[in-house]
Amino acid sequence: MSFVNAHFVSYARDLGYQPMAAAGAFSLIGASAVIGSLVLGHLSDQHGRRKMLTATYNLRMMGFVVVLLSMGVPFLGIPPLGFAALIAGVMLVGLSWNAVVSITAAYTSDRYGIAHLGTIYGTMFAVMPIGSGLGAFLGGLFYDIRGVYDVAIWSNIALLFAASVLVFFRGESRTPPQRLAPENVAPYPAPGRSGG
Repeated sequence: MSFVNAHFVSYARDLGYQPMAAAGAFSLIGASAVIGSLVLGHLSDQHGRRKMLTATYNLRMMGFVVVLLSMGVPFLGIPPLGFAALIAGVMLVGLSWNAVVSITAAYTSDRYGIAHLGTIYGTMFAVMPIGSGLGAFLGGLFYDIRGVYDVAIWSNIALLFAASVLVFFRGESRTPPQRLAPENVAPYPAPGRSGG
């Protein structure tokens, strides 16, 4: 995602779009991210975290494929699909933008419990900035070498495919969540009385 943050507007301008059109397309990420977070988070409650996290990575991967198709793929004989494809691709990327974070949080707590969640999350968010920095840097480096963003976009597609495969083949949760039967739940004390 740091590649998108750092390079999307430049990428769109390289395709020949005006700065305002490029910035407008980029703003659609935020709008679709709100929808994606709510819808995909709700679906993960209904259908399982692993399935929806895999689907969310695949959704982002499809978004990058469509963004790539917007500039064309000459070695496959695919002509540029234009601004409409760029908009569609960036909206697919946006739908998955924040949803990954919330579903990952829920999946992690389902899989490993909450006893060590602080340590697990601390480790995850200590490593993520390294990947973010590399994503933005390597995107720029590949652009400086080739003059186009195709290698960076193909790299994103390959990494998202790997992530979706890894998540798909992990278990849903280590142990089924324990739910207390209503008769085993302690009642709240009446107002004004101690619960002793």
